[in-house]
This record gives sequence, C-alpha cells and structure tokens, in this order.
Amino acid sequence: MITVQGLTLHFGQRPMFDDFNFFIGSDDRIGLVGRNGAGKSTLLKTLAGLQPFDKGTIGKPKELKVGYLPQEMAHNLELTPWQVAEKAFEEALHLQARLATIEKALETVASDEEAIELATELATAHERLNAIGAGDHDMQVEKMLKGIGFVGDDMHRLMSELSGGWRMRAELARILLMRPDLLLLDEPTNHLDLPAIQWLEDLLKTYPAALVLISHDKTFLDRLTLRTLEVSGGKLIDRKVPWSQYVELRKVEREQQAAAAKDQQRYIKETEALINKFRAKASKAAFAQSLITKLEKLDRIEVEDEDLRKMLVKFPPAPQSGKIVAEVKNVSKAYPDKNDPTKVKRIFRNAELTIAKGEHLALVGANGTGKSTLVRMIMAEEPFDGEIKLGHNVIVGYYAQDMPERMNPQGTVMETAEYAASEENRIRVRAMLGAFMFSGDDVDKKVKVLSGGERARLALCCMLLKPLNFLILDEPTHHLDIQSKDVLKEALKAYDGTFLLVSHDRDFLTGLTTRILELDEHRIRDQHLDILELIEKRKALQTADIGKSSTVQAKAPKVEKTSEQRDRRDREKERRKAQNAVERLEKQLADLEKEEKQLQAEVMKGGMPAEALQKGYERLGELAQRIAKVMEEWENASTELQGLMEEV
Repeated sequence: MITVQGLTLHFGQRPMFDDFNFFIGSDDRIGLVGRNGAGKSTLLKTLAGLQPFDKGTIGKPKELKVGYLPQEMAHNLELTPWQVAEKAFEEALHLQARLATIEKALETVASDEEAIELATELATAHERLNAIGAGDHDMQVEKMLKGIGFVGDDMHRLMSELSGGWRMRAELARILLMRPDLLLLDEPTNHLDLPAIQWLEDLLKTYPAALVLISHDKTFLDRLTLRTLEVSGGKLIDRKVPWSQYVELRKVEREQQAAAAKDQQRYIKETEALINKFRAKASKAAFAQSLITKLEKLDRIEVEDEDLRKMLVKFPPAPQSGKIVAEVKNVSKAYPDKNDPTKVKRIFRNAELTIAKGEHLALVGANGTGKSTLVRMIMAEEPFDGEIKLGHNVIVGYYAQDMPERMNPQGTVMETAEYAASEENRIRVRAMLGAFMFSGDDVDKKVKVLSGGERARLALCCMLLKPLNFLILDEPTHHLDIQSKDVLKEALKAYDGTFLLVSHDRDFLTGLTTRILELDEHRIRDQHLDILELIEKRKALQTADIGKSSTVQAKAPKVEKTSEQRDRRDREKERRKAQNAVERLEKQLADLEKEEKQLQAEVMKGGMPAEALQKGYERLGELAQRIAKVMEEWENASTELQGLMEEV
C-alpha cells in the first residue's frame, strides 16, 4: 500500500528522520513508538500527506483512502457530533451520484472502447460503495456515537458546547465510519474512558483496514498490533512483533551486538599484533599486508546506543498525618442541564467515602460519572452539598488534568519550579529538574515552547519540591511516554503516603493500587477487584445492544439465547476471570520474591543495627509465609484455568 524510501527530514540542525525506509501492507497492524519528541506524530502527519519533508519518496496508490486522527485538530464548532459523523458518508453520496451518471451514459455510448471504460468505472464504484456501506447511515452513526460514549441528546449538541475530548471523539467516529484503507491514529485513547477504550479495542481488532497506531497504553498496543516501528535519534527500527515482545527482542539484540562487538575487537587486537610482528620481516611482509587489507575491509560492528535517559522519580518521605486522611459524608452534586434549565444533571447523591492513611486508591468510571468533579470538590474548587473534610496534618498535592496548561506560559522552567518549591527545597530545584530530564539550557526554556510531555514532567517535578502526604492525581500519564509512565508507577508504588489516582490506563493501574473506587449510579462503590477483573465485569454487564437505535430495538423481535450459547458465554466469562486471577497472582508473586531477594541481600551483607536486623528477619518470615500462600493460590488458579481452557 505505502512504500517509504529515503525519507529525510531535519528541523534546523536536528535530524528528525534520517533515511527512513519501510513498507506498510494492507494487513499491517503497526505500533509506532518512541520517546516524547522523537518524531512519532510528525511521521504520522507525513504519511497523511500533511507534513513536507526534505527528500525521499512516499509511494501510494492513487485510490488509497487514509483516515488520520491527530492529537489536536481544528473543529467546526457549528456542527453537532451527529453531523460530524455523518460527513463520513460524503463519499457514498458522491459515488451514488456518479453511478447514476455512468448508467445514463451507458445508454448512449458510442463505441465499445468507451463502453468498457464506463463499465470498469461502474464496477469499481459499486465495489467501493459496497465496502463503505450504501445505506442505513443513521443506524451506523448512532451505533458508532453510542459505542464511543455519546448518549441521548449529547449527539445533537453543538461542538462548541463540548470539551476538547468529546470533540475528538466525534472526529474519531467520523474517521471510523469512513471505512478507510489505512488508519493513522495518534493517541486515540487520550480522551476515552475505560468502557470506550474497551469498545474501541474490540472494534479495531476486526476493523478492515491497515493500522498505524501511536499509543502510550502498552495493553492497547499489545492487543492491537503485530509489528513495532520505533523512532529514536533520527533512526527507524522495524520489528514484526508487538510492543512487549519488541522490548525483550531489542534487549536480546543489544546483548548479542555487544558480544559480537567484543569478539570482533579481540580478533582485531590479535590481528594487529600479528601485523606488528610480521610487517618488519621481508619474508612475511606480503602476509602482513594481506592482514591489513582484511582489517580495512572488515565491517565493524557498532552496538546501538540505548536511550537510557529517564525520569528519576522518588517521592520524599511523607510527613505524618492522622489515621483518617479524608472523609466524604452525605455529599450530593448536580449541574443545571444546559439544554433545559428546568432540569439538573445528577452527579452524586448522598455519596460516602473514607480514605485512611497509607491507602493507594484508584478512582475509575465512565466519563461523566464525576471523577474529576470529586477531586475538585476535595480540593474545594467545586461547590457541593454535604461535608468533605481532610484529616489532621494532611498536606495535599494536586495534579489536575489541565495542570500542564495551568502553568504560566511566559515563565521559564527554572522560574516555575522555584515558585513551586518550599523554602527548604529551593536549593534542590536544579537537581530535581535534572532528575526530570531538564538539564543545561532546558531550564531557561519558556513553558509555552514545551511539548505536552515536557509540561507534564515539569508539573510532576513541582509536586516533589514540597512535603506532601496526600497526592491527588487526575490523569497524570496523559502526556507521558511509556518509559516515563513506568518510572512514575514504580515511584507511586514505593510512596509511603496516601494517594487518590484517576486514570483510564489499564496497564498503569494494574498492581498499583490497594483499593479501587468506581463511580456509578451517583455513588462511590468499593470494588474488591483488580482493574482487569473490573473491566471484564463491566464488559459482561454492558448492554449487548450498544449502538442499536431505540426504534430498531422496539421493532425487532427478542431473540432468546439457546442453552448452548448461554453455556458457552458463561464458560468464556469464567475463563477470562480465571486468566485475570492467574496474571494477578503471578504479578504478586514476582513482587514478593523481588522484595524477599532484596531483603535477604541486605541482611546477609551485615552491618545492620540489631533492631533493624530483627525486623528484617521478621519480615523475611512474613514474606516466606505470604509467598507460600500466593503460590498455593496460583497453583489452584492455574489448575482451574487449564480445565476451563480445555472446556472452551
């Protein structure tokens, strides 16, 4: 479909693309990855034909239809989401008009040659019309908008009334309805909640188009892609494996390169020794010259540099707080309905929540259920009915969704950090900025020129420059690359304070929190499940008729599931539940064994105070018991899963 040869692009003196060569086939499912600022979005824009380049060629068929969703775009604010989605069928309307013209022309055709040409065009138009769907546009629009999260009258509100995230959803619906040959999606999950991400993932799995996907969601990449392209330092690395396998493969490749380079260096050293030994002897001069020629022709092995730059996040010890960090008592919240002032949109009704010291909580739920509203209420940025109070000596650090945009665009990186720092931490500002990958002249950059990822890193850095014991983080990973997200996750896992985290990132949440709170039906529900189990539970409870119009539902006769279908569905549900349990227990086991190994090393090293040594041995005993228990649970879960796999 698309052949890229010698693609080169420089931004000033910086090589963005240096002689890129690759091919995108009609069945390719590609994950495009790389650090923030590496050039992923620029490459996608170039493939879409919207970014000029210095040299090279991009060859593609004239009739190739490309659907491109950028991270940011201009919207027609006078349209509704329904009207935006409907624009996907402009091609169908054009084709139908062209078919009528061709059929009329065939009636008065003058020559066989002209008839063959018109008949060929007619067949091509019919084929394309069948591919994109000639009718039932209203049903397709409603199904797509519902799947992506729009409900009821929201489909017909003006885009000017919607947030940026909902506008992007409408554009995504339009692109998916276009049925393009190639989908270019730049962070499509950024503005989606968990149900919508799951819906999009299921849709894209069987979507009849080639796919090039930029995403920092590792689970999304692994489930949708079979090939990985990494942009790094102006170079392109291409491997036919999804992300997680790619990481392991690159690790092995670098190890093999290093070993081969070491062997080659030994060979070069030994050969040079022979040359020096024989070059002075007339009888051996020809032999020495042949060795010199060999070395000159030798293809030197270069070990690819790994980009080892990463954030160094370590939250400082949390100041002591009371046992109760926050309490939400009998809280209600409603907004006036924009379309009907006589009505209200209910968010909470008599909500209750207690957060204890040291808890690591995740706040999840569909968009519109009130996650960001709740954290703003805790921060006293939003009025409400009821009572919300913080505990004794609770010091809150708040990362809002729009935190990167809240910073003064005219301030420099250094000024922003110094303003956020406590008095005693002022001397640590430059060191902290370095830990967040702001070094040298970077600290003098104005905030307005920073990328989204750089602003997110700066905002997180500012949080660490003051003592905190209760972190409230609303979508902190939105602009972070995969490596930075991993670093932040490990820092949060090690944090000894309390945090409340809003996120739709499944991989980020897995194994991170001790408690999941789901906002549903105007309440805060404690879910004693892992995030993946909760997603499967919600997926099973979702209406099977998502996307069908109410009129069609009313007319269509109810089709009862057969006993065999119900049994198959139940077995599959049990299998997924068992699979999640096995994966969760494997993760717990790995964490426990890692802690045990580290603690054993500390105890065996010696030099620990007697009291610390005693506590170390006590903890080792606890870990041994816990590992044995988790191992037993894992064996039982694995046996159950094996049985279910055989049944399914």
